[in-house]
Amino acid sequence: MLLAAVSVLTFVLLNFSSGDVATAIVQRRDGDVTTSAIQAERVELGLDRSLPHRYLENIRRAAHGDLGTSLLNGEPVADEIASRVAPTARLAGAGALVAVLGGLTLGMLGVLVGRRWTAQWLRLAMLATLSVPSFALAYLGVLVFGLWWHLLPTQGTVGPRSLVLPALVLGLPLAAALGRVTEARLRSTMSEPYITTARARGLSEPACLLRHALPNAAASLLVVFGNHVGYAIAGTLVVETIFGWPGLGAYLVQSLQLRDWYPLQASVLVVAAAAIGARGVAGSLAVLVDPRTAGQS
Repeated sequence: MLLAAVSVLTFVLLNFSSGDVATAIVQRRDGDVTTSAIQAERVELGLDRSLPHRYLENIRRAAHGDLGTSLLNGEPVADEIASRVAPTARLAGAGALVAVLGGLTLGMLGVLVGRRWTAQWLRLAMLATLSVPSFALAYLGVLVFGLWWHLLPTQGTVGPRSLVLPALVLGLPLAAALGRVTEARLRSTMSEPYITTARARGLSEPACLLRHALPNAAASLLVVFGNHVGYAIAGTLVVETIFGWPGLGAYLVQSLQLRDWYPLQASVLVVAAAAIGARGVAGSLAVLVDPRTAGQS
């Protein structure tokens, strides 16, 4: 249902957005834009038909695996998307790994350091990371690690090192958000009676946290992590564009700039489906770990 709503909303917004794909095609092909040429192109593309007819036709073709053809380069959209799924999956996976590991580490550190001044600095650092927009963090990373220190490549995929900077830019804000949630959940769990009993048996605070609090909070944290992994997938749009990453995000932005409808619709739906799927998988795992979390996902 959610995916259907996304498809309808995307189709409507594209059709009511400024710019005309027929004009863009004629201008790119002929250079000389005339009303008759634009009208002929619109008829050829089927843009003169009603919106419901065009939407239903798109759904019918998509159900048979036909995502359309790029109006500007004539390539099948399904083939272009298939070639870009793997790079986006690598980037989203690396960003999610940074987010999960960083969020768990920050959350546990926040609980262990308690109310000391180091905890205040830790929370301030997380808040500052959350406050910086992704594009600003990306440009800062390019400036520092690429132009000043020459430690990491900043464009394209020239080896495993190319993944480091985009993954950090994608994952660090999510790690800060997850860290705050993890700290709150673990702090609440650490006040439970069974934790007090574990302390009475002589277990240290880190041992209580790792052996008791973290496993018992795992199910609820899985739900939160699943939602944020979805954000990581959606966040690849900005990161891929800035770092020249050849994935779905860059493809979507390029299609938007050229008013190429079929790639735009297909890319948005694929990204939305991946985000919804990640959330669903995390919710299912959380229910397996603890059935009481069934209503949280």
